Amino acid sequence: GTLKQGQPYFAKYTADRSGGREAELVSVAETEHSFPLVIITRFNIPALLPAEGQGKHVRGELYEINSTMLMYMDSLEGCPRYYERMPLSVRLMGAPSSATSLKDSKEGDVVQCEVYFFTDFKPEILADRPHLNNYSAYDGVEYFSEERQEHGGFDEACAQVKTLSKPMFETVTELRREAFA
Repeated sequence: GTLKQGQPYFAKYTADRSGGREAELVSVAETEHSFPLVIITRFNIPALLPAEGQGKHVRGELYEINSTMLMYMDSLEGCPRYYERMPLSVRLMGAPSSATSLKDSKEGDVVQCEVYFFTDFKPEILADRPHLNNYSAYDGVEYFSEERQEHGGFDEACAQVKTLSKPMFETVTELRREAFA
């Protein structure tokens, strides 16, 4: 969610082509089946949970990326320690970009892709959190930005996340060192 156009990390990560990274927007897409998309802390961190049949059809952006960008995204998302990249069927909500391998597809087609699921969650999250169909860092609580990390907000976020999952807490701390040092 934070990597979509108009969201906090789009310009810095998704649109950044340095180091041989390539990403081309294919289309807006929506999950073929329903899944819970929840916010897991007061810092507005989105988490797509692998609980098919619960939640809503979730809308996002489908990108075609190269292997360099995939490795970069895995590192950024903490895959496989924090989020796990898994296959998923999505329905194209617009005509695909002619610059991608899906150029012969059309709006409404179901295609296979990979998404990052948050797998280390307590079951009560499914009942305790509202399920969203789309994520925006600008609806509700302000997203936990790097600027807030520099002013002590990161420790507060880690303390909240730790109540959800100890391995997740350890991973968030490790990710901060890797990505934001």
